[in-house]
Amino acid sequence: MITEVKQYGATFRLDYRLVYWNSRLEHEHKRLVSMFQAGQTICDMFTGIGPFAIPAAQKGCIVYANDLNPDSIHYLRINAKINKVDDRIYAYNMDARKFISQMMEVPNNEVTLETSHEVPILDTRDNAESNSENELLTVDTKDLGDSNNSGLEDVKGSTRHTATSVIAGKRSSTSYHEGNGEAHGTDILEGCRRKGSTNKRMRGSEICVTKTWEHVDHVIMNLPASAVQFLDAFRGLIQKKYWKGCLPWIHCYCFIRATETPETIIAVAESALNTRIQDSTFHRVRDVAPNKAMYCLSFRLPEACLKEDSQ
Repeated sequence: MITEVKQYGATFRLDYRLVYWNSRLEHEHKRLVSMFQAGQTICDMFTGIGPFAIPAAQKGCIVYANDLNPDSIHYLRINAKINKVDDRIYAYNMDARKFISQMMEVPNNEVTLETSHEVPILDTRDNAESNSENELLTVDTKDLGDSNNSGLEDVKGSTRHTATSVIAGKRSSTSYHEGNGEAHGTDILEGCRRKGSTNKRMRGSEICVTKTWEHVDHVIMNLPASAVQFLDAFRGLIQKKYWKGCLPWIHCYCFIRATETPETIIAVAESALNTRIQDSTFHRVRDVAPNKAMYCLSFRLPEACLKEDSQ
């Protein structure tokens, strides 16, 4: 069940027993990523093994990618290595609401971290499962050549190191941006500092200067069965005082049945956001059943969702 697939110049390794993959979405992955520009910041809330994250990073975007399934994040990290974009992708394993909340959280010197945001797959398993996964990696990497095998050994090595640091206890909250001395109360910059010291392909400090609480260009919500239900997480999420530039584009995937219309989905989305959505677009992705189609609802996050200056 372990295999490799290729899409538009990207290679994806996966285990069909553990993760989701649908090759019929290839054109949709290309369509959405074609909207992104090099240097933009992308938040992928339900990333899977990276069908959007990997090509976005290949295009020059900085991607913060999250999935609740640790196996998906495991293969995302491997795929980032294979495609040589691991210096542009941050992988997270947590609930999507918690993920997007922490991306937009303004640094606070008083914040104390309890666990790492970037959780490698081996952190969440017991020793027996970890040994099994190491065996899987050994099988998974055969016949790939020295360069790929070397990269995957780096993944396993860094995973063991990170797992040790998480189990040991809390991380320090005194991570700083380069050049401005501003303390960050999340693991984003801790991960950035770690990557900056270990990744030979790091292009300067371009990732380190990313401040997701100040600007994100696109948010991908590729969980069509329930993504609309997560839109309430954006209410009061962004602090107006700190935000710079336009609000992010939200790309929310959904299913529309024969008894529903795009207006029905818009009404559900507006109810979740508690405000009107302006200038939304619906793109029909594909039919998944005779009376059921997959769509992508794209819209600019309304200004009404901004949080006013707090005391």
